Amino acid sequence: NSYNITKISNNSFLHSKFIYDNVSKRKEKRKKGTPQNVQRHYNFTIEHFPCKTEILENKDEYFFKSNQTFSQLRIHGTLVEELKKYNINVPSIIQSDLLEYYNKNFEKLKNVIIGAENGIGKTLSYIILILNHILKQPKIQNTRVLIFQYNSLLSKQCYDIIKRLSKKIKVKTVNLKGEDSINEISNLIVICSPVRFVTYMKENKENIVNFLQNLNFFIIDEVDLMFDKPYIKYISTVYDEMNKLNNNKVVSIVTSSTISNKGKKSIQNNIMKYVTNSVVIKTNYLHNIHPFINYHFVNLPVYNVKTKIDAMKNIILKENLKKKIIIFCNTVKSCNSVFSLLKSDFDNIFAFNSSFKKDDLFIILELFKNSENPILVTTDIIHRGVDIKDITHLFHFDSPTNIIVYTHSSSSSNSNSSSSSSSNSSSSSSSNSSSSSSSNSSSSSSSDVKEVAVHMY
Repeated sequence: NSYNITKISNNSFLHSKFIYDNVSKRKEKRKKGTPQNVQRHYNFTIEHFPCKTEILENKDEYFFKSNQTFSQLRIHGTLVEELKKYNINVPSIIQSDLLEYYNKNFEKLKNVIIGAENGIGKTLSYIILILNHILKQPKIQNTRVLIFQYNSLLSKQCYDIIKRLSKKIKVKTVNLKGEDSINEISNLIVICSPVRFVTYMKENKENIVNFLQNLNFFIIDEVDLMFDKPYIKYISTVYDEMNKLNNNKVVSIVTSSTISNKGKKSIQNNIMKYVTNSVVIKTNYLHNIHPFINYHFVNLPVYNVKTKIDAMKNIILKENLKKKIIIFCNTVKSCNSVFSLLKSDFDNIFAFNSSFKKDDLFIILELFKNSENPILVTTDIIHRGVDIKDITHLFHFDSPTNIIVYTHSSSSSNSNSSSSSSSNSSSSSSSNSSSSSSSNSSSSSSSDVKEVAVHMY
């Protein structure tokens, strides 16, 4: 492995324009014709698209049922107390809607498609549903759950949340990896990737047949990825096996913040092929970037790696405030390059991409979470669902490859964060503008989230 831990740690916005003053070079005189609300940087300008004031003033109404409690949603007292330990007292809108559907249709649940923006607590919504279901079942009636996450980071995160909330609940939770196995016990939750499960299924046919015959809930997170290549063939294998076993009691719950629905081969059509007889539970902000984000577009006279790095350094060093920063790049090569160019200027800067071993990624992520004023230079390996608190800035160093990547990455740090910012940069062939954004947002356990997204392309 190429890194060393010690070495590494050494849809409406108001529009106004500003220019950042350079911290390392003298301020230039304001040029003629520059608007009064624009401050000129020595070699670039920044256009600000702040979140609407009225949105921020009523932010709790956008994502939370502030007049509702989990007890009112008939959540078992044991689970309510466990939620309170982590300051989770008020349900988000998606959690409330899912749990209300469960309460009204407990005896005959349909399959559920959850569509909601990032940072609103989709994962926690189905975890609460499952644990509450287990608590309310008769002791002689066991519950089996299979949860698919598309990578090891999300599998571990999901596993950790369930373990924290189920300390007083009689349930076995397995993060299926390596030599782990599925053993039939009373209540069982299995978390893994589709690839790992199908591999295990082929090697342990008898075990899996029994498990799938008795499966109650089949949950697929980030479903727009899972029902596309390369995961779709593994998903179809599992559904085909359940159909052979004639398991009619299993309830599928699938979630995403983006579900494409155009064309015969759209992801939505793939989903509907397997998740039949379903009910859709969604928010008003599905397919939208987070409404509390402030966006900033950086305009450079010339677009290349050097000018973007210099501008980014200037923005980061501008304020002596506490920061936690994520920089998104499109490729591993770009990620490593940006890290190399920034590491001499910042103490706690970390590279995070698929070139590292899985165990090393967990170590790096924990170092980033617990360091002072840290910077994480990464790829889309972390742009979906990974929970990082208190992000202040999000930089998009490279122009996102498509709108789905942009939607996920721009809102990736909203879950349980207090502030974040991002910036995007583009090649010289792109238009001569870049953007950044910042926002305030709320999550399932955080009532005040700020994010800044910075675009440099």
